[in-house]
Amino acid sequence: ALYPQAMQRIYAADSAAALRRSFVVMAFIPFTTALVAVFVGITALANYPQLLEGASSDRVLTVILSGIQQESVFGYWLVVILFGAILAAVMSTADSALLSISSMLTKDLYAGFIKPDASEAELTRLGKLLSWLLLGILVVLAIRLRDSTLIKLLVIKFEILIQLAPAFMLGIRWRRLHASAVLAGLLAGIAVAASLALTGHGKVAGIHAGIVGLVVNLVIAVTVSLVLGERES
Repeated sequence: ALYPQAMQRIYAADSAAALRRSFVVMAFIPFTTALVAVFVGITALANYPQLLEGASSDRVLTVILSGIQQESVFGYWLVVILFGAILAAVMSTADSALLSISSMLTKDLYAGFIKPDASEAELTRLGKLLSWLLLGILVVLAIRLRDSTLIKLLVIKFEILIQLAPAFMLGIRWRRLHASAVLAGLLAGIAVAASLALTGHGKVAGIHAGIVGLVVNLVIAVTVSLVLGERES
C-alpha cells in the first residue's frame, strides 16, 4: 500500500477476479526471487569470499555472471538475457515511480491548489520538467552515496518509506485525523529519519532512524489532530 507506482498497476486489472488471482500468485513470487539471491550468496561464499565485505559485495553478482559467461556460448547468451531482464525490471520500477511522482505534483498539487484551470498540455509539460528535475536530484544523490552498499541504500529507503504508515493506518481508522496534521508529521518524520541516516546515525540507542522518525511523525500527527478537533465529513 505504500508504493504508489504499484498501486497504479491495480487499475490495469480487467476485473476484481483477475486482480485477486494476481495477488494470489504474487504472494509466492518473493520466495522464488529471494531463493535466487540466496543461491548467488552461497556461490559467492564458496568461490569469492573476499568480495563479501563492504561495498564490494555489490559486485558479487556481476563477478559470478562473468564467470558463467566465459564458460560457453550458452552461458554467454544466458547472461545477456539475464541482464536484459534486470534492466527491464529496473526501468519498469523507475518509470512507474517517475510517472506517479510527476502525476502527484502536477495533478494533485499544481492543478489542485495553484492553477485549477491548467490545460492538459500545460500539465504534461510541467510533468516532464519536474521529472527531469527529479532525475537531476537523484543523480546528485547517487554520486553522494556512491560508496554505500545496496543494503544501506535499501535501509535508507525504508527509513523514509515507513513515514507513510500513519497516513494509511490512522487515515482509514481514525475519524479525527487531519490532512494538515498528517503532512506536518510526514515532513518532520522524513527530516529526522533522513538526517540521521545520511549523517551516519543509522541507529539511535539500537533503534533504527526510521523508527525514531516514525515516533516523531506519529506524535505530531496525533497531537495536531487532537488540537484541531473533529474533522468535517
